[in-house]
Amino acid sequence: MSDREIAARRRAIVDCAGVNDCALVAIFIDELETAPEELHKALTTVMEVDEGVLILPNLLHLAAAGNPIELRQHLLASHIEVLLSEVPKQAGRVC
Repeated sequence: MSDREIAARRRAIVDCAGVNDCALVAIFIDELETAPEELHKALTTVMEVDEGVLILPNLLHLAAAGNPIELRQHLLASHIEVLLSEVPKQAGRVC
């Protein structure tokens, strides 16, 4: 990702937090080689906060830890809300 793309993702996360009245504790930037460690840091941080919220660009960022849908369901069951800062892109054509 370019510096411009990273800056846009950061801005989207900050904006998402603002719209949802969330106080940002930290922003973790992951690259392919650091994704598992950065995700672990983010999860550890959000678990330390009452009413934790994890803001991700998209669910693919959970794939470093396994099935993103299952992990999101586990986080929700653990009272950690998962918000997405990017509008999902449509896969394929709408019929």
